[in-house]
Amino acid sequence: MKRKELLTLRKRLAWILACVAVVAQPPLSAQEETAIVNKPVTDKWAVVVGVSKFANPALNLRYPAKDAQDFYNYLITRGNFKPDHVKLLLNEKATRERILDVLGDSWLPRVALPDDLVVIFISSHGSASDSDICGVNYVVAHDTNPDKLFTTGIAMKSLAGTIKDRVHAERVLVVLDTCHAGGASESKGLTRAANADALALAQGTGQMVVCSSDKNQVSWEGKSIPNSVFTRSLIDAFQEKGASVPISQVFNTVKERVQEQVVRERGVLQTPIVETSKWSGKELVLGCEPIRPRPGLPELPEETQKPQPAVVASATLPAPRNQPVAAPTKSFASDRPDNQPQSSAQTRPVTTSASTSVSGGGDSPRRVAKSSAIDFLRYHFRIVGEKLYLDAWDDLGRNYRAKFKNDPRAYQASVSRHRWLDYNASDSDFSILPGPGQTIKVRVRMNRLTGFNGYWVYTISTFGGLYAIEDVTVG
Repeated sequence: MKRKELLTLRKRLAWILACVAVVAQPPLSAQEETAIVNKPVTDKWAVVVGVSKFANPALNLRYPAKDAQDFYNYLITRGNFKPDHVKLLLNEKATRERILDVLGDSWLPRVALPDDLVVIFISSHGSASDSDICGVNYVVAHDTNPDKLFTTGIAMKSLAGTIKDRVHAERVLVVLDTCHAGGASESKGLTRAANADALALAQGTGQMVVCSSDKNQVSWEGKSIPNSVFTRSLIDAFQEKGASVPISQVFNTVKERVQEQVVRERGVLQTPIVETSKWSGKELVLGCEPIRPRPGLPELPEETQKPQPAVVASATLPAPRNQPVAAPTKSFASDRPDNQPQSSAQTRPVTTSASTSVSGGGDSPRRVAKSSAIDFLRYHFRIVGEKLYLDAWDDLGRNYRAKFKNDPRAYQASVSRHRWLDYNASDSDFSILPGPGQTIKVRVRMNRLTGFNGYWVYTISTFGGLYAIEDVTVG
């Protein structure tokens, strides 16, 4: 036999022996299977959707957008989710196309890996099965037409299938604060019918589905709280139980509280449902620490999601003399070398009510020559209370920004935890204290503003004719 043929024969024999070895391997022991199922979470991602305002105003609800915002705030402050790992889609941003794009195309399939945890939270209307000719239930997006649910809504089973087929994570938690029952403005349904079937929506190993009510019940918004009964109970239970408590324990508390409150307020039952039959291994802990978090995808400007008009050559020419030059739109993080605050007129068009409703509008409250430190703080409280965090970031000086590592998202995560009751503190709530150098210290009683029974002391600098907050302490 020739040498070449002998080598070929040896290779074939080695290949056959390798195949036999693979077939002959004993099955995994129970301990080995458990180790595979119970791998630690490497990273965590979430998509949070809330729609209160619809293209069809007749569908408008009161609290879903706030439900979503509050759940988002919990995730990034106490749930161990990085802000750039959570997509928040509210109202007009929560169109059918945008929701499906984030879930199945441009974002979630490109960031989540098999050992990650993915959370999907949706608070909106749900449509009844008898609203569709084929008996399909739909999530109602901002631009959904109730008369054309097939083409403008998001089929719930299709939503679950999208997550299963297109998202690579083996751990998925779906929370639906929608219902398919109605008959009252405080409920979230379009017609009298049934709610989501959690068992039908759970697909594949490692999926858990939580629905705000049973499939023949209504999900109600609160009478005494500015949230849905379910979402408020869910967030409160997570906060009280702590980050290391399994979902099952949290859910038991939520179920009891929702039933109790709805019966007391409405005289009917609302029973949240959790479907865990497709979940394997240890119980899910939402607040677990990821062991190897990765950077999120770079944020794209909102404008890149829409066709842009062509840029004409004259746009780069100097403006005529004595005509204002429009400043470029600023990114979320300030790129000024000295990291000092800029006025909002220099960084974005002044279109918000907060920037025009205090001290005559524009940047007057920020300017030392046109207002006092107390006026400036009143302005700051208003824009924080209205959740205009980008404008509020402009109010911060170099020292205070450094406390958030010059990351405005970290600042947003911190201030969004406070619940502002009022923006208009009285003069008696302020007192000026001695401050070192060019700084001013203002002591503010926070009872009226946040319900906090105490004082916050703001250290304010005056740099370049503008006020800036350099530090905030309790005292």
